[in-house]
Amino acid sequence: MRKKLGLIALLFLFIASCSSLKNSSNSTPGTRSSSIRSNDAIAQMLDRERDAEMSNVPTGRSLSKAQEIENLKLDEVIRGEEPNTQSLYDNSRYDFPIVVNSRVEGWIDYFTGKGRGHMERYLERSSRYLPRMKEIFKKSGMPADLVYLALIESGFNLRAKSRAKAVGPWQFMKATGKRYGLRVDSWVDERRDPILSTEAAAAYLKDLYLMFESWYLAASAYNAGEYKILRAIEELKTNNYWRISETSHIRRETKDYIPKLIAAAIIAKNPHKYGFRDLSYQDPLEFETVETSQTISLKELARTIDCSADEMLDLNPAFVKGLTPPTRETYVLRVPVGSKVLVERKIANTKWNTPVYASNNGPSKSTPKPNRSPSSIAPALTPAGPGYVYHRVQKGESLWSISEKYNVTIQSIFKWNSLKKSRIFPGNKLKIQVTSNKENS
Repeated sequence: MRKKLGLIALLFLFIASCSSLKNSSNSTPGTRSSSIRSNDAIAQMLDRERDAEMSNVPTGRSLSKAQEIENLKLDEVIRGEEPNTQSLYDNSRYDFPIVVNSRVEGWIDYFTGKGRGHMERYLERSSRYLPRMKEIFKKSGMPADLVYLALIESGFNLRAKSRAKAVGPWQFMKATGKRYGLRVDSWVDERRDPILSTEAAAAYLKDLYLMFESWYLAASAYNAGEYKILRAIEELKTNNYWRISETSHIRRETKDYIPKLIAAAIIAKNPHKYGFRDLSYQDPLEFETVETSQTISLKELARTIDCSADEMLDLNPAFVKGLTPPTRETYVLRVPVGSKVLVERKIANTKWNTPVYASNNGPSKSTPKPNRSPSSIAPALTPAGPGYVYHRVQKGESLWSISEKYNVTIQSIFKWNSLKKSRIFPGNKLKIQVTSNKENS
């Protein structure tokens, strides 16, 4: 009985296969037969096996999986890692790369949840400074949305000071601030000035981008320092921020820096979408300027023009003691719109009762003299072996200006000279590889 049933089953399969072959002979070559039913398990299995074989046909140039990944662009890598979030955000609204993954979503959750109170204060304060900050970045040829670095650095708090003694909305360290032209002493700290410090931050970030050719790495270096990121790239043999951030080569703070920046930008540009309504936004920063060489108390000046002391101090946060320094230099005071003429009149006709400070509290009367030794005034170029020259740093030069002169990257200058910091001084010698006669131009 079993043998009969087996023979019947084989006969049925034979007839079905013949029918299938007959129908397929009438179809266009290279196409699948329309007579194969979707619930025919045997046919579907055969199709899957055939598709698998076709996918393994060599194309003449095969790449290993590692090579394929290495050749992917950053957004392609992230799209593969986080395919479900890419379509949720409109990249056209931002002028630096917006990548959304689980880490970015985590910071969005924080800012809209546990950290909502902080974000509300930051957003309310941001409206005072963002218009001028974005204008400065645009004039520098920089992505304007990078101003949200100031949000995650300080919450736009001009007097913010970290445990590491970084100061101001952009949290400049003293040495870096001075390198980018900010005055920092016991009387004046321009790191606290929202305009001057933003100009310095734009210049610094521009240098960092020229060094790393990546906004993510540039921003990471702003947080961690150039050498830290350069060393991570060299040791890991990758310049993919997301891969670097999965290692122990950078601190947790730097690992979170880019996700935090992206989350802050997304929320700041879409506050209603994330439930930030009824915010008390501050008025944009507006002022007029008055020049003076007198030592003036900002609080006393405010009283004479019927202005609040807080408003006058907020307009001039760089004057640490609330006074213009007791020197013969000319200083620019910011005053409320519409009060310029009155302030000029008051300054001219008032004897200011300013406190007297001991000489050791004031700025030094002697400034360091430039090195005028023979070596410092020697020609800028000297041979440094085949294909290289030594460039002697001149006053006012930076790594960026030198890289532009020789048409090389700042990263290459770091490598050729085993630099650990980007700070250079007049008289320093830098080894530069030259491939043309640019040095003679």
